[in-house]
Amino acid sequence: MSEAELLSRLEDALAALPAPEREAVVTALGYGEGSARVAREQGLSDEQAEALTRSALQLLRGALADCPPDPAEVHPQGAHRRTRHPRAE
Repeated sequence: MSEAELLSRLEDALAALPAPEREAVVTALGYGEGSARVAREQGLSDEQAEALTRSALQLLRGALADCPPDPAEVHPQGAHRRTRHPRAE
């Protein structure tokens, strides 16, 4: 899937979210403001804002579940893999 197709899917998934969840996830994660900002903007407790943001993420994950993962995220360069070595007896 091309980056353009993925971005289009993400935009569609965000547009399909209920407004409070969309605003929460865009503010907290998209703009990097965190759930404290979501709480202030939506008049929620910090716990409610965190729950709303998590709910939005779950909905987005479901909407994008059929998108192939980015290989760099699955196997980041430099990640050490555990290898099996025969035991010396």
